[in-house]
Amino acid sequence: MDFDRLLQQLRILDPSVLDMPPSPRQEQLVRAVLQAVRNAAEQTAPGKPQHLPGLGVFRHRPPPPEGEAGGRPRRRMMFVPDETPALQEDTARRWRDALCQAEPPLPDPQGRFVVLFSPKSASSSVLIWFFHVLGLYDEARSYDEWPHQYRLRRFYQREDYLAARATVGPAQVQVLKVVRDPLRRAVSSFRHAVGLGYANEAIRRAIGVDVDTQGLSFRQFIDFLETEDLAHCDVHHREQWHPLEAVKAPDMVINIDRGDLFSGLNAFEARLGLPITDLRQLSWLHELQATRVPEVMTGDLDTLYQRPLTVSQARHGPWPAHLLSADARQRLQRLYGRDVMLYA
Repeated sequence: MDFDRLLQQLRILDPSVLDMPPSPRQEQLVRAVLQAVRNAAEQTAPGKPQHLPGLGVFRHRPPPPEGEAGGRPRRRMMFVPDETPALQEDTARRWRDALCQAEPPLPDPQGRFVVLFSPKSASSSVLIWFFHVLGLYDEARSYDEWPHQYRLRRFYQREDYLAARATVGPAQVQVLKVVRDPLRRAVSSFRHAVGLGYANEAIRRAIGVDVDTQGLSFRQFIDFLETEDLAHCDVHHREQWHPLEAVKAPDMVINIDRGDLFSGLNAFEARLGLPITDLRQLSWLHELQATRVPEVMTGDLDTLYQRPLTVSQARHGPWPAHLLSADARQRLQRLYGRDVMLYA
């Protein structure tokens, strides 16, 4: 078995699994798992090949020619890695599937890059920048003051977008990922849920709270999150990890809670050799940011964590400056474990 090739295939299947190069401990774990799978294959289906999609096949070794067995015992099962064309076909399929998710990424129609964004992680600002880079800024702004309207109703129907989605592969593009701290994002999602009511019916069914009449505390919101499938739920509180990352790891990650978004976007432009955008001159960006609710409510953190907040407070303030109590942090770290591991 070509062990180095197996490690390469594992990274293609999920780039987050292994360092590059793999650490000795990771190699040891892969060898141990491979041995366990080999043993299981031999016990459960004697004499039959066992295929591991995207990796290879366990086959029984043919008996050695007479007189060549030697004194060393031979494993009855051998592992044959998949041929490269089969692996490439599997990668291309998973890439296309990821680009067609319910909340699709943003591929550049010219095939230079793909943007992975998450609601409540500066997605509107990222989207305005994206439209500017594509030369669609004026068209998108004329269509609607909320940039996501153009994305949903016009951009995803454009022929050049559809062509790029169908033809551009992972090897051709740079992937930009924009995230924020998963716990702070949950606080932002909470205010959004209370203010806009997008999850009211789901919250009522899950925990029996009528947000319109009773308000909702951050503690209750986490109660609700604990009933959700955070890989497939509403995008405003869905995990930030995207299936595209299992095919190609982001080439650049901007965490807006760790660094300046505008500087990060300019750095990505420089990386691609694109003109550097003066984001201070994009008035649309700053007009949207001016609508943010001021966070002026203060008090004991544990009390604020358990205090029901109203629709009016979510929309107009006052809103707590802090909600991440020790209990909230512990619960959210468990809920958003993958995001915490990758982005926090």
